Amino acid sequence: MSTQSIDPAKILQTETLKWEAHPKFKGMSRAYLLNKRDDNFGVTMALDRWLPGAELDRHTHQDCDDIFYIIQGKAKIWLDGIGDVPLVTGSFVKVPKGLAHQPHSVEQETLCHHTWFPATY
Repeated sequence: MSTQSIDPAKILQTETLKWEAHPKFKGMSRAYLLNKRDDNFGVTMALDRWLPGAELDRHTHQDCDDIFYIIQGKAKIWLDGIGDVPLVTGSFVKVPKGLAHQPHSVEQETLCHHTWFPATY
C-alpha cells in the first residue's frame, strides 16, 4: 500500500499578514503568501503595497516570469520594447524572464498580487 504525502492547507487572514519593507525599493512593502523558502512551493506569491512616490528601480528576473495583478490603485509599469503600460484596478501583466521592467509613477496607493514562476524566493 502506497502512502502519499499531502501538503497541509495554508490559510492566511489580512490581520495575520507579515508586511515587511522591501530591502531595495523605497515606498514598497511586501507580505509573502507562498514561497519556496518557507513553504517548499514551486511558485512565489506575495502582496505588494506601493505608496505614492515609491522608487522601484528598473530590473530583470533571469530565472522566472514576473506576474502582476493590480487589486487596487494606480501606477505604471515600463517594459523593455513596449514602453509604459498603465496599471489600474484589474490590470494583469506577465513579464517574461529576462525582460527589463520597472513599476513607477505610483499615483495612488497600489495593492498588487505579485507572482514569480518558478519560485525563486
